[in-house]
Amino acid sequence: MDESIPRALQPPVAVALAKLVKTFPGPGALPGPTYAEPKWDGFRAIILSDSDGVTLWSRQGKDLSRIFPELCAAVRAQVPPGVVLDGETVIWNGDRLDFEALQRRMVSSRAALPALIHKLPAAFAAFDVLAVAGQDVRGVPFMGRRQLLEELARDWAAPLNLSPTTTDMEVAKTWLKDLPATGVEGLVLNSLLN
Repeated sequence: MDESIPRALQPPVAVALAKLVKTFPGPGALPGPTYAEPKWDGFRAIILSDSDGVTLWSRQGKDLSRIFPELCAAVRAQVPPGVVLDGETVIWNGDRLDFEALQRRMVSSRAALPALIHKLPAAFAAFDVLAVAGQDVRGVPFMGRRQLLEELARDWAAPLNLSPTTTDMEVAKTWLKDLPATGVEGLVLNSLLN
């Protein structure tokens, strides 16, 4: 197994961004079958695990490893080297997402950071895998990448989480109605062909 990260996935890593739509799309709006997943209210993050350790990067290419050491430690313990994960870094405060707590982390001093981490630890919701065993898998269709991600996540424990997905649009509509009470911003809809 290759424990290095493919050259094309060295930071900063370009990621696809979600596009806002005002209404739930009808059948046929996307090519092929559609899946939905929560749009987390957090910081988009790419996590790289290689033989040298774990780093966490913002979508703008900023190294956030110092800000989220608990996530780096969890990835080091639970994810094999040679893996690149795409997902959202979030902080739960009770049963709601707390975006302000994420922002406080960004401006906290090194001395204040441990208390913030202890009070409100971060979590990571993985929704894609970009490399496995040192191989770039971005060219694999979503269903194949999702299977790889589910295999990787099978034995994960908090703070690492697999972001849920559904192809049942009635379930997605229920999520769209119910999840905003938890701070989830909405849904991301995509084609299974991507």
